[in-house]
Amino acid sequence: MLFGLVIGTALAATAGIAGSQPMNQLSVEPRVPRLAQTPCVVELFRDVRIDNSSDAGLFREFEYAPPANCPGPWAKVILSVDLTGPGTTDVINITISLADQRRNLDWATELFVGGAQFNAGQSRWRVERDVTDYSALMRTARPGYLMQTDGYFRDACGCVSGHATARLIFYPVIAAQAPPAVPDAVYPAHDYGAFVFSPALPRNIERAYLDVYAQQPQPWFSCVPPSAALNFPLLVSTPLALGDYADPGLGDPQGCAGTGYRDVVVLIDGQPAGVAPVYPWLNSDLNLHFERTVDVPVPTPQSINLLPFRVDLTPFAAILSNGADHAISFQFADGETLMSGPFVRGQLLLYLDHGSTQVSGQVTRNSLVGTNVQQTYLRNQWQAQADTVTGDVLREFRRRFQIAGYVNTSRGRIATTVTQDQLLTSAQLIRLVGITSLPNHAYAQNLDLDSATNRTTLRELGGTVLALDRERFHYPLQIDWEAAGGTTPTAGSRLDHGSAYVVQGHHNQSSYYRPSGSYATRLYANFAGGRVFDGQGGYTSWQGARSHYFYDNMGSCFRERVTWVRDAVTAHTQGVGCPGDVNRLRGFAHPDGSPDSMGWWRMSYRPGFTAR
Repeated sequence: MLFGLVIGTALAATAGIAGSQPMNQLSVEPRVPRLAQTPCVVELFRDVRIDNSSDAGLFREFEYAPPANCPGPWAKVILSVDLTGPGTTDVINITISLADQRRNLDWATELFVGGAQFNAGQSRWRVERDVTDYSALMRTARPGYLMQTDGYFRDACGCVSGHATARLIFYPVIAAQAPPAVPDAVYPAHDYGAFVFSPALPRNIERAYLDVYAQQPQPWFSCVPPSAALNFPLLVSTPLALGDYADPGLGDPQGCAGTGYRDVVVLIDGQPAGVAPVYPWLNSDLNLHFERTVDVPVPTPQSINLLPFRVDLTPFAAILSNGADHAISFQFADGETLMSGPFVRGQLLLYLDHGSTQVSGQVTRNSLVGTNVQQTYLRNQWQAQADTVTGDVLREFRRRFQIAGYVNTSRGRIATTVTQDQLLTSAQLIRLVGITSLPNHAYAQNLDLDSATNRTTLRELGGTVLALDRERFHYPLQIDWEAAGGTTPTAGSRLDHGSAYVVQGHHNQSSYYRPSGSYATRLYANFAGGRVFDGQGGYTSWQGARSHYFYDNMGSCFRERVTWVRDAVTAHTQGVGCPGDVNRLRGFAHPDGSPDSMGWWRMSYRPGFTAR
């Protein structure tokens, strides 16, 4: 009976009928589902200029105050951002964060990382995030920051300026609802070395999570084996390989040597505590001389809305609660070494034990300590004949670990076990014609990458299972790239011909068991597109498709697909394949694939859907 009651209240999601138009004409990302009750809206800033031309364009401070008519707690909080720019083909990337009374950027917590990709078909873009889990930040007035971050990502010249408007949308808890269970405290944790929490964190932490944003703009996934780069230096000195690295003093060489693997290791006080896989995010320019290679007019997955990966640090809850200062740091791992990265941001989310002022416990197992990524070369075959070198490379990277710990709370001992298995395979076929001719040569690379992370989290109180979560994160990427051109001391580098075809996906499958029932989701976001550049500004074979499908076991169904030929959309469909060919989303759903804390599970809902 209890199972039926809980599922019944969860199924009875609040309703808010949205417009039938897509959020963006040139993308398929879903809106964050609305609730039925009337929200309160707080504007953070309006039409703020963002560019690289001045400090004012790079960095803007604003003041946030909670909504007077919706004092909280809130059933849901949505961040909605509008980015407006020129009708030309350009990109802008930003972060939006909330700080504290110190007015120190180091203590600012990101709510959004992403941007817009302007072109003639769309000069205004909207992006949204469900930020309900960050409600603790929004209960009091505080400063906030808008930053332009193209230097981390792309278009470091800052040649384009745009304007940004952002608002927070608060849905109050109504009589038929219980408020969602949200973190009691939220702290930033950035990549400035070891980020020390001083004064100390609360001493009654029951659960802890870290949302990790991490990217390396250069195409790490295309790196050739170091031995090949040593034997054939043109592989990493050619301007024709994948890359968007500009250094006039070096003749803008592209390509790289390395393992072709990345993840981010999270450390607590210098000890490994968790791992976040890195999404193979695509720069708009796959090559410095082939701008906006395949993502015009429609961007690739996560291009305009970079999603965090949530790392479960609950096995360390007792350590974080011991009253000492603790440091969280990040290191990129490439399968062989640990290194710093150009862009890592973290947000620490803490759930407290309200029945006690001090918890105790310990970490009972941490197999991540002292273990490295297992790297296996299944093939690494290179042949040179006359002026041509060909390579056939197949590498496999595997990381497995288990971390367990317990915390003694006012309810009893709660034990948490996190088991994670990561497997990345990378296949490369490479052909370089003219291995001794920097002025005139040709380069081709066929890349097939498959990154899969499986994670199981078990939380128990005595002999009772409180939660059993199984999650799979799948990031496939295929790139077929060909280029011809070269470099001369007087004329510099040039691209005479370029051809690119990209297939990329962001796939999530999740199941969440609670004593009163289960919730399951599936997400498939896919991109396939290509374009040929003739060196004179002309393009052929310019077409593609982008789709976004989301389902859950409580009736949510979202399907949107757009196709294009050249820079014109040929079709944009919504709901086709869902019941009645209509998109319907429960108010608690996370159709964009962002982390779901399941805090809504304890809520009661009025009947209905959010419909698209």
